[in-house]
Amino acid sequence: MNPRVKFIIISFVLLTTATATSYAQKLHLGLTAGANLYKITGRSFEEKTKSGFSAGAFGEYSFNRLLGVQGELIWSQLRGKTNDQFNQIYGTYGGVSGADVYLNYISLPLMVAFKPTPELSILVGPQYSYLVNQTSGLLQAPGYQDKDAFKKGETSLVFGGQLNLGKMRIGARYTVGLTNLNGINSSDEWKYHGFHFSLGYRLK
Repeated sequence: MNPRVKFIIISFVLLTTATATSYAQKLHLGLTAGANLYKITGRSFEEKTKSGFSAGAFGEYSFNRLLGVQGELIWSQLRGKTNDQFNQIYGTYGGVSGADVYLNYISLPLMVAFKPTPELSILVGPQYSYLVNQTSGLLQAPGYQDKDAFKKGETSLVFGGQLNLGKMRIGARYTVGLTNLNGINSSDEWKYHGFHFSLGYRLK
């Protein structure tokens, strides 16, 4: 083999290996689980905070000592309850008042991480959620019994903080829903907001 070609190949392999190693050192993956304390707002719901469960995985990538990004893929539960006005507002659809509501989302928050110290991350960014399943039977009028009351897609803004204690991650953040969740009509606007608390463990 031509010495020059051999030198180029060896140089390329070494550069690729060094780049991959550097990238791997900056990327960390882990598992997370926690609790949601959310409430659904709007004239149709009891505006009471209810607890839900969340679990999934996270990834962290550091650009430098102070700045990075953190993404998560989590299963997230949101609970609520329709109030007396639900039947009044959606009487045409046979709306059921006093019904417990369970919404299960797959959520993808993508946050900028600012680290004033290695032990603390300040997080802020958007979150997109897809509604996997929801409580059925909220609408009982003929022709509407199979209609979903909630929209499938939802976008939120999340911000908060996280303690980085070795491989442990202890996080708390606030979620502000930006999307009207009402999938019936536009007579009432439904949004959710509240706190998300999590405990994570870095695998690598």
